[in-house]
Amino acid sequence: MLANSEVVVVGIDGGGLDDLLGLTLVGRERGTGRWLTWSHAWAHEIALERRPEIAPALRDFEKQGDLTIVDLPGKDVIGVADIVCRVQLARLLPEENGVGVDAAGITDIVDELISDGRDIEMKQIVAISQGWKLNASIKTTERAVAGGELLHGAQPMMAWCVSNARTEDRGNAISVTKQVSGKAKIDPLMALFNAVSLMALKPKAVESAYNKRGILMF
Repeated sequence: MLANSEVVVVGIDGGGLDDLLGLTLVGRERGTGRWLTWSHAWAHEIALERRPEIAPALRDFEKQGDLTIVDLPGKDVIGVADIVCRVQLARLLPEENGVGVDAAGITDIVDELISDGRDIEMKQIVAISQGWKLNASIKTTERAVAGGELLHGAQPMMAWCVSNARTEDRGNAISVTKQVSGKAKIDPLMALFNAVSLMALKPKAVESAYNKRGILMF
């Protein structure tokens, strides 16, 4: 994905002990302008204990490489920051508004991203309002998928998250929520909407090492 993109934005959502911490990258494909997406999630072992009905699905996603199960809080945040830094080191992350984080999310994510040695600046991080304020991003994603302008990796984890989601009418807007409170996880999907919100701003591409060499990272 990094090798084929001219710019990549990041969406992050979730992070409670019995939730998933979801991350989605959206890249703008070099030459075509199409959007490419890739997602990953992290889960604490305690989530599998509290939600035994979804534990087999989470274990399957782990085997497929789309989910990482951690034993201690903080390891998931480090995993997220490591991936964001890979995008930054490839000079694909926009200089401003490159990382969209749930406005009500955990502050540990921002603290880790701007910590010494990470090379991420606060101006690259933006809080994304949730609920009905994601209306434009939700509709943009739907139309882009239907029109073939957004290509995803057909990840089973993301198909599961989409099946867990439901739309609700809020006046002239719509919002996406869980179908079933607790066991229905949609955090990587919400991370996708956060990333789409930033890609819709048409971020400027910076000079990238991948313009000169084709190395497939994701």
